[in-house]
Amino acid sequence: MITKYESYREQLKQDLRRRIDSAKDYAELFEIVKRVVEIHTGRHRAGLSLILQDMPTALGAYYPVGTNTIVLNRALVAGMRAVSKNDREVNYFVFMVLMHEYLHSLGYLSEASVRNLCERICSAVLGADHPSVKLAKTNWLEIHPELQMVGKSRVSDDYEVVDRFDVSSTSYIG
Repeated sequence: MITKYESYREQLKQDLRRRIDSAKDYAELFEIVKRVVEIHTGRHRAGLSLILQDMPTALGAYYPVGTNTIVLNRALVAGMRAVSKNDREVNYFVFMVLMHEYLHSLGYLSEASVRNLCERICSAVLGADHPSVKLAKTNWLEIHPELQMVGKSRVSDDYEVVDRFDVSSTSYIG
């Protein structure tokens, strides 16, 4: 017999899935990331910026320790858009990568522990069958080997700053 609590938790998972599915930009996905990470870790961080930069395919993103910046692989996201069946798949990927780097920004520096924590959070809030869980525990090049062709051989000098990224942390009009 399913309890009211279990039914409520399932409704929450379905709502989060719909929000990720329909997210239109990085800021929407990041707001979801911040909320679910805070629920599961009790930690929150405000004022992060997002930079898009072309990098080798094996690198989805990185967080330069001690900064307020997440750097996301622009070429890889473009490659995901090209090989994915729909925008939802791209959102799942970006959601998971942003969560991974956000966890680093909160002080979780061990790559192995961040991968594990990211997988556990995705599984808890979205269900073990959600594609973000698979992306969190598997190298995306195993899922989409065709992505090996989209990356750059090195990190490019060209980058772009995403406007209005961490909007809920901005308490003023600038």
